[in-house]
Amino acid sequence: MIKNNFFNIFINAINILLEFLYPDNINCILCDNPINKTNTYSMCKECFTNISFILDGCVKCGKPIINYSLEDQNIEGCNYCLNKGFYFDKVISCIEYTQLSKKIVFGLKYNNKTYMSKYIAQIMKEKLELEDIKFDYILFVPLHKKRMRKRGFNQAEKIARNLSDLVNVPIIDKIDRKYNTRRLYILNKEERKKELKNAFILKEVKENLKNKNILLVDDIFTTGSTVNEISKLIRVEGVNKIFIMTFLTRV
Repeated sequence: MIKNNFFNIFINAINILLEFLYPDNINCILCDNPINKTNTYSMCKECFTNISFILDGCVKCGKPIINYSLEDQNIEGCNYCLNKGFYFDKVISCIEYTQLSKKIVFGLKYNNKTYMSKYIAQIMKEKLELEDIKFDYILFVPLHKKRMRKRGFNQAEKIARNLSDLVNVPIIDKIDRKYNTRRLYILNKEERKKELKNAFILKEVKENLKNKNILLVDDIFTTGSTVNEISKLIRVEGVNKIFIMTFLTRV
């Protein structure tokens, strides 16, 4: 316990130092070139222009609508998600996953650039306003305790807490991982589904989720296996709607 507390104090000190070394609105968060303080999301104009913001997303999975018009889209989903057994109601994703945009998430997850979570949360807030999504509680996808100790923080939780502050909606630490799953990016869709089966449990909390709208936050939406497995558990609580909020989505 003492060792863990010392480790957490050390990680927090590192994060404070990084905040000092990389203060807001001085350099582009992607290419590190100097920018004006007024630049949107602390990006230079070139990087901002090359980010693929999702304007027309699928009504179900949130992936960009490609090769056909919105008028042609089935109200139940797109070519990717139609007839898939999703337990959530809707995914809202902000940006397409590209070599450029992934630098934001990877910088947060693997390079301890925790300030990135503030920009991610701000972009999420504006996307939620555009989509006019209303919700009562914010939840986040958990890390296993082993990975949490190694990284020092859960990127989804950091994003969710910043978003909670911005939209003034309470956050609940409701979900836990039963075991440490393999790295999902190396697995195909069926392997992910098998790996995640029964991987999560719900914690006992004072808040009652019955008939409430839930926003579940994660960093990247790929196949939807992770958030779908969690949504299956949340459904047992008698919730009204489950919205998935992710920063990036793989096309």
